[in-house]
Amino acid sequence: MGYKHYTINIIFTLLVILLLTVAITACLLNGVKAAMVILLAILLLWFVVRLWILVKYPLRQILYFLLSLRCGERMIRFPETKDRMLNEMHQQMNDIVQLYLENKKEIETKKKYYDRILRIMTHEIRNTITPIVSLSDYYIQSADTVSLSDIKEGMQIINNQSNNLKEFLDSYHALTHLPEPNFHYISIPELFNEIWQLLRNEPGGKCIKILVTNITIHADPMQMQLLLSNLLRNAMHAISGYDDGEIEMRASISNKRPYITVTDNGCGIPPERVKDIFLPFYTTKENGNGIGLALCRQIMQLHGGELTVESNMQKRITTFMLTFPEI
Repeated sequence: MGYKHYTINIIFTLLVILLLTVAITACLLNGVKAAMVILLAILLLWFVVRLWILVKYPLRQILYFLLSLRCGERMIRFPETKDRMLNEMHQQMNDIVQLYLENKKEIETKKKYYDRILRIMTHEIRNTITPIVSLSDYYIQSADTVSLSDIKEGMQIINNQSNNLKEFLDSYHALTHLPEPNFHYISIPELFNEIWQLLRNEPGGKCIKILVTNITIHADPMQMQLLLSNLLRNAMHAISGYDDGEIEMRASISNKRPYITVTDNGCGIPPERVKDIFLPFYTTKENGNGIGLALCRQIMQLHGGELTVESNMQKRITTFMLTFPEI
């Protein structure tokens, strides 16, 4: 049975049931032949069944809707119809299912994110505190025999471990307490020039090339400087050891959306690591803390934009792209 005009079907069926009921009552009161009464009764029963099927349809759709929420069904979609009432109901159910799945996915992602951070923090804190506890136990047990030089050496180890832990916690604090952007209209040529002046004397800084048109973005100047400096320093590290190493920082605009790209021809990023580089505390550098790229992505999210990366190790091309909202 079609449901293109659900409301009309309901009204029509109710009217027929009403008319048949009146007709049967009239036949009984006027002593009409039993065959006519039976025929009308059969028709009445058929339309009552039809009404039940019509009423059951939205109830069945609601049941599917509730089951899809319970089971996390991702593929279910309620079809569009020409009936306004059904179409509205289906659209609302589709929107709720989509919102539910998005929220569920976000919760699962955040859980994995915080579980990972908790594991890393536990690992780092345990590794830092273990030698401190061991040394303090040793000093307590050997208080009468330990020499001044041993104490000095031990205190140096404790001091180093404490500083490492402080740096680790400071990095985490910077990631989790990033202030809301203080938006200004920023001239890209001026921003790029400031960053180039800042980095040009660092190793690899002279390999930076700037390609820019006169573009303005709406952003926090300090956060943009921090973000681009992090990306450029990563690129400078990537090209170290390559005689032909180059870094290109470019700004452009497409469909009213500004873009900034940082491209290098360094060592590249292995495909299996691309999905991990924005995770907090993930690093391939010997002395890295794994905060830089996570911080960069968070800055872009606070600006309503996104930070993405593409890397081809064979062609030695890695590009980080900053995409800003429409201006």
